[in-house]
Amino acid sequence: MYRMPHINFPSYDLTGEQIRERVTRAVFYLYRPVLVALFALDTAVASTMAMIAAYFGSQEKVDYVSRSWAKLNLMLSGVSMSVIGDEFIDENQPYIVMANHQSYYDVFALIGYLPLPLKWVMKMELRKIPIFGICCEKVGHIYVDRGNSEKARKSLKAAGRKIRAGSSVVFFPEGTRSPDGNLQRFKKGGFVMALEANVPILPVTVVGGRKILPKGSLRILPGNMKIIIHEPIPVDEYTYETKEKLIERVRGAIEKDME
Repeated sequence: MYRMPHINFPSYDLTGEQIRERVTRAVFYLYRPVLVALFALDTAVASTMAMIAAYFGSQEKVDYVSRSWAKLNLMLSGVSMSVIGDEFIDENQPYIVMANHQSYYDVFALIGYLPLPLKWVMKMELRKIPIFGICCEKVGHIYVDRGNSEKARKSLKAAGRKIRAGSSVVFFPEGTRSPDGNLQRFKKGGFVMALEANVPILPVTVVGGRKILPKGSLRILPGNMKIIIHEPIPVDEYTYETKEKLIERVRGAIEKDME
């Protein structure tokens, strides 16, 4: 008598959480083109508003536009935010902010939720983005040409002047987004600037951005992000000769709370 062979069919027993995750991914797959169009629109509008605010000399309004733009893009992406450690910040003290970098969403998170007036040190390639590129220049952010060491030094000196004028400056000391989530080697430019300006370094750990938009991907997904602000590190006990110890101290502060 012939018997049918036993076949192990795959199990489709999914938990409620797995079902929700699959539905969310499917919805965001359809929503992504709309999200990109909204990004382009709100960036053009916010950039224009920020330039107008800068022209009339209101830095507070520039900061308000920037924060609103960042928070809007996080909301449109389905990202929820939490902040830990804001009690470490003295709003009357400028800092050099050092943060890890895993995703473009780290920028939205820091602009929207770090309670400081911020200037950014940005790679020169971003200057080419229509409207956005010229806006960042007009409102006082600093472009660095990483392919030209002399121009890069001049840009960092300009950043130093802004710090002494009272603005906090943001650095991603890794220089670019981490492809695997681990901290990469830190570049020294921001630490040299901190020593020259004699302002404390504010280490910040940004968690969650890589799950929303990792490096090398355009597949945006909703999720949770967290900013962890650490105790500021004074630089007056360090010199150019001992800056490696300063780098390791900042690196350790950032790394201890990474996923």
